Amino acid sequence: MADVRPFRGVRYSAPALSPVLCPPYDVIGPELAAALRRRRSNAVFLELPEGEPPAKYERAAAQWRRWTVDGTLSREPRPAFYAVEERYRLGGPKIRVRRGILAALGATPEAAKAIVPHERTLAKPKVDRLKMLDAVGVNISPIFGVFADPSGAARRAIAAAMRGRPDAAGRSHARVDYRLWVVDEPGLVAAIRKALAPRSILIADGHHRYLVSRDHHARTKGPGTDAVLAYLVPDEDAGLVVLPTHRVVKTSLMKRAGELAPLKKVRSLRELERLVAKSRNPYAFGLIERGFHLGEPKPDGCVSGLAVEWLGKRLLAGVMPDQMSYTPDAAIAAKRAAAGGAAVLVKPFGVAQVRRAAKAVGLLPQKSTFFYPKIATGLAFRPLDAE
Repeated sequence: MADVRPFRGVRYSAPALSPVLCPPYDVIGPELAAALRRRRSNAVFLELPEGEPPAKYERAAAQWRRWTVDGTLSREPRPAFYAVEERYRLGGPKIRVRRGILAALGATPEAAKAIVPHERTLAKPKVDRLKMLDAVGVNISPIFGVFADPSGAARRAIAAAMRGRPDAAGRSHARVDYRLWVVDEPGLVAAIRKALAPRSILIADGHHRYLVSRDHHARTKGPGTDAVLAYLVPDEDAGLVVLPTHRVVKTSLMKRAGELAPLKKVRSLRELERLVAKSRNPYAFGLIERGFHLGEPKPDGCVSGLAVEWLGKRLLAGVMPDQMSYTPDAAIAAKRAAAGGAAVLVKPFGVAQVRRAAKAVGLLPQKSTFFYPKIATGLAFRPLDAE
């Protein structure tokens, strides 16, 4: 049974979201961080403060105290869910719409039985987020989870919560338009809880933060540590998009790739993307090194049906984490490869395939998926005593 609850969130007092939203900490590069810090009340000052440890954690905690005292942030009078609508474009003029809710998601050992992770984690980000949680005592950014809604009950409840004028709205740096509604009407709260209770939650993004919340609760048993801020979206939502995360390495892969799979040279990046996507081989990949090459390997013991498993076990086995970078943009991958090394294009897949892969093999390599767009930080915060 999924432990999904309303909570007494803390939100920006002003309804305009454009000046305050930022992405999750792990996708904020130096240039973007500098741009966001020019906005005096941006959530980046909590999510990714300047400086090195421990000063940056102390700086975030001080900023939180300052904003809650001076009225920049204010707390809801009662527990609520937060219905969130995102409107965005992806590679064309079509406007896509994704709808979900912000909620408190259980992080106890019992609650974790309904949580399905699908990616391995790294020690360094967990240490960083645990120290931030210890210092500030707040879930600053939400993890992102998806759940099956075959009857449509959750989607109907979320749609009902979005009637009327939103409580906040604005556009993120990624040109995603957000609208947010506070959902505290008892009937709607009950309908959302009932629809989600029998479901399992697949973690789409935020594996490190979920594990950190579990560790923090196990260590402290403090008030409110038994849950984590989560953004939850139905699998069936028309705006739910998962992109493949391409790999870029600083070394040559040509020799090893040729030993593992026949390589077919193609003329362009666009053609390579098309061939990888249409290949009937679920482990097909594109190699960008001294040109463009399509690889179609034999599964060789892999059972997930996702190319990232084969790549992690075979082609990229032994590549150290600091020698690899990731991007969902094939053009960016090709540009990085041209500067030295190689890029590997990953075959696209859907949410159902991720679920099957997690069931078949457990945890996949880090950065196996990119659920687009990333949910913004700054919509609502969850202090650990938020219930």
